[in-house]
Amino acid sequence: MPSSTILGRLPGLRHFIEVAQQGSFRAAADRLHVAPSAVSKQIKNLELALDVELFRRDRGRGGLELTEAGDILLFRCASVVNELTIAQDEIDQLQGMQRGHLRLGVNEVLASDLLPGILRDMKYNHPGLNFSIKVENTREIVQRLQEGDIDIGLGYNFPSSPEIETLATLRRRTYAITSLDHPMAQLRKVRLTDLDGEQVIFPDESIAMRQLLTEAMAQAGVSVHEVMNTNSFTLLRQMVESGIGIGIVFGRFLQIRRERISFVELQDLPFESPPVACCRMAGRTPTASSVAFGAAIRTIFVQYGG
Repeated sequence: MPSSTILGRLPGLRHFIEVAQQGSFRAAADRLHVAPSAVSKQIKNLELALDVELFRRDRGRGGLELTEAGDILLFRCASVVNELTIAQDEIDQLQGMQRGHLRLGVNEVLASDLLPGILRDMKYNHPGLNFSIKVENTREIVQRLQEGDIDIGLGYNFPSSPEIETLATLRRRTYAITSLDHPMAQLRKVRLTDLDGEQVIFPDESIAMRQLLTEAMAQAGVSVHEVMNTNSFTLLRQMVESGIGIGIVFGRFLQIRRERISFVELQDLPFESPPVACCRMAGRTPTASSVAFGAAIRTIFVQYGG
């Protein structure tokens, strides 16, 4: 066992395990590439520390035999070695993050709202880490996960599947967003019926949210004027900020650029907003960088409830 490992820094236990396995100080010394006297000294120091004898030394050429105390220590050492090996692997992975590569697939709105702050912090903590980011819809993200093109997917409406492991989810509230000079901007909450007659910027038909909104408005008898539709929520928010209409979005992050828009919670909707999910493929060994990203996402999700 290389001395650079954690167990190598605990010579008493390391020497004890070798002597117990080899049955003699000399054989253990040969395995450890040290003098037999060094092995004997380490065992003696360990026995003094524990105030017990670990080996019976009166067997002549028959070799050493563990005492009852030695049997107990050897049994417990098995789990100690296992835990130290795991710790060594985790530390090696952490060191690997200094030169690691994180491959992400993310929905566009989360790429602009949520991702910059997380990646900024990860880059600060791990300067050698680099990133590949694919901004796509969830269907394409799932395909990339399956094909091994990305390590982590972050978005809405991931399908329920045993091959996809969900690391974290967040259910977000639904908001009407307005420019700051809109009459609704000072309100905290409104109902869908309060949007009757408004100029509205919609997501286009490629986005599942559009169908939810269309059906909800029809059910509530709400009539609005569609002034624009787009598949880009970043553009949608920019157009709301410019004052040409209001929009409807799921949740609010806006960690980096604080846009001049007002979020007004929409109440009594006939649907629940889909959760944001952070996912990876089940059964694959995760990279250290993807584990760290998953932990960062869980922390963020605890902070944001809507």
